[in-house]
Formats: sequence, structure tokens, C-alpha cells
Amino acid sequence: METRLGVRTKINMKFICWNIAGGHMFRESLEDAISYDEENLDYFIEKLRNENADVIVLQEAHTPLKKGEIAQSEIIAKRLGYSFTANHSYGRSHIKSGQQLSLATLSKFPIIHSDFHKIPNPGLSIVRPNGDKWVSFDVGFLVCGIDYNGIQINIANGHMVPFHYFKRDFAEPDFENIRSAIGELCVSLSERPTLIGADFNYNNVVALLPDIYKNDLYQEAFIGIETTPGRGQQDHVLFSRQWHLINSEVKKVEADHFLCLTEIGLNS
Repeated sequence: METRLGVRTKINMKFICWNIAGGHMFRESLEDAISYDEENLDYFIEKLRNENADVIVLQEAHTPLKKGEIAQSEIIAKRLGYSFTANHSYGRSHIKSGQQLSLATLSKFPIIHSDFHKIPNPGLSIVRPNGDKWVSFDVGFLVCGIDYNGIQINIANGHMVPFHYFKRDFAEPDFENIRSAIGELCVSLSERPTLIGADFNYNNVVALLPDIYKNDLYQEAFIGIETTPGRGQQDHVLFSRQWHLINSEVKKVEADHFLCLTEIGLNS
């Protein structure tokens, strides 16, 4: 096969979606969302290395608040040999002080452009069991346009508000404007071949966004498979109708989210 810009031309794409919790290990129960074990970024890097995916989207990657310190996305990309990266920070980390939570996209294919699409902030707040006050962040989707063997595709990397930690439900009528904004973005992206990997913090995305599933505009790579220890499916991979699914697998790892692996191909 021909080589283009250092990437072997191929029909199929391997895609990973993973919330890495700042590279922290899992500690039995995370019901309070703060009981993380030690940081071990090497563990996450080796799990990613074993899969050798073409494109990786990460949620809750850490980016230091202090200028001059290196973001986890840069460390991972350098260690694994990914030439193209995009990173967007969206709020202070609840896992480690001095860090911001970030969406990170790593690609073996050229990233032509990247933009962050903020969705409406519900303006929620709550005092956590340890006394910390949490407020909902300005979350959304980091959308990258990627040159995939001469075809421009969209890769959307998202992280939604964890409504359950605020004792609310994403499906409530109060949040219709948020669901509509997400649906409109997904529909607009679907004009090109699109992959969406996101921690929706919700099990049933079909119920949240029914319009994007009509006429097979999008399909899910896996449904009803546990992607977190004890909290069901929080993470989702959606693909537009220009793709077909070859394989999908959720790999259990020692983290508070499992590694979600999808292999897809463009329709001829």
C-alpha cells in the first residue's frame, strides 16, 4: 500500500475513546468522585500502545495550570509517536490540584483544523461530601477535521456535565436546550464522515438525542455495555452513515472508565 504523509494508506480505522481521569488508577469505589488512587500515566500509555489505534480521543486528560509544564496529551503523543494532536481545557481538575481537565485528540492522520463547540451550561452547583463546592463547567465537543487518505472526516471528542453528581437527570425538560444544541451539532457534522467519542455521563443516548438516530444518520458502536465499574455505560462511540462497523470492544482496565475500542470502515 502507498504511504501518504508518513501514514500507511488503509481502508479501516481503529478508534479509541477513553476517559483517563488524569492518568489516575481506580480505587474500588468512586461514588464520591474524589477517591482516586495514585497517578500512573505509564499504565495508560502502555494500554494505548497495545492497541495501536489510528485516532485516540481522551477525556479528563490533565493540562497543567502552570505555564511551561507539559500537558498529558503531549506526553502521550510523544511516547506513542502520534504526529498530530489537539487539546482543549474546560475546567479545574477535581482529581489533582494545579491541573485542568482537557479533551485531547491524537491522530496518525493530519489534523487540518480543530474547534471547541461549547454547549449551554446548566449552571448547576452542589456541595460535595468532602465540603468542596462543585459547579458545572463549560463543556462540549472538540471537533477536528482530519485528512483521512485524502478524504476530510470529522472527529468529535466530548465530555458532558455529570448531572447525576448534581442530583439531576440529563433527560429533564429543564435541559432540553442542551440536548437540542448537541443534536444540532451532530446533524451538522454528519454531512461528512463523522466519528463521535464522548463521555456522555449518561447511559441511554438514544433517548436523549432521538433525532440523530433517525434514518440511520448515526449509529452506536456498542449499546448497553458497561464502560465504568458499577455505573453502566457512560461512554459512547457514534458513527455517521458514511461508515460501517467492523468491530467494537470495551476493554476492562484498572481505571474508573474502560477503554472503548472501535474499528470502522468507510463505505465504498
